[in-house]
Amino acid sequence: MKHRILGKKLGRNFNERKSLWNNQVRSMFIYGKIKTTSAKAKSVLPFVEKIASDIISKPELIARRDLFKYLQNQTWVNNVYTEFKKVFGTQTSNFTTITNIKRRFGDDALIVELAFVKPITFSQIKNPPAGEKIRQPAVKPARPNAGGPAAGVKKIIKKNPPTGGKKETKNVK
Repeated sequence: MKHRILGKKLGRNFNERKSLWNNQVRSMFIYGKIKTTSAKAKSVLPFVEKIASDIISKPELIARRDLFKYLQNQTWVNNVYTEFKKVFGTQTSNFTTITNIKRRFGDDALIVELAFVKPITFSQIKNPPAGEKIRQPAVKPARPNAGGPAAGVKKIIKKNPPTGGKKETKNVK
C-alpha cells in the first residue's frame, strides 16, 4: 500500500527535481509552451497553474515576487506579468492544456506539449526608452603587480628534459 506517498520522484533526488521544476516553469513562462514527457508535465503543472492564478488574483507586488522566484530576471518578470494580465484578464483557473504529441523512439515515453490555453507570446527583452541609458558594469583599473615581475615580462621556466622512462639501478652483492 502506498499510504501518504505523494508525488513522483522522476528518478531524481529532491534538489534535482526542484531544479527540473524551476527550469520547466521558467521555460513555460518564457516560451508559452514546452514539449516534455507526460510524467514531467504532470509534475510541473501545479506550479504553473498556481503562479498563473497568483498573477491574476494576488496584488501586483506579491505576484511579481512569486514570479521572480522562478524567472530570476526582473525584465522578464515585467514582460510576463503585463502580457499575462492582458491575455487572461479575469480568468481564475484552467490556464494550461496538455496535448499528446508522440511516443519517443528509444524508451516509448509519451511526449506531450504543455501550453497555455490562449495563445500568448511574451515579448523579448525590450530596448530602454530613448532618454534612458543602460547601466554598464564598472571596469576596475588595472592593478600594478605587487612584488611580482613587471608587466609584460614573462618568467622563463626551465624544465628538466625527460629521462625517457629509464631508471638507474645498481646491482649490490
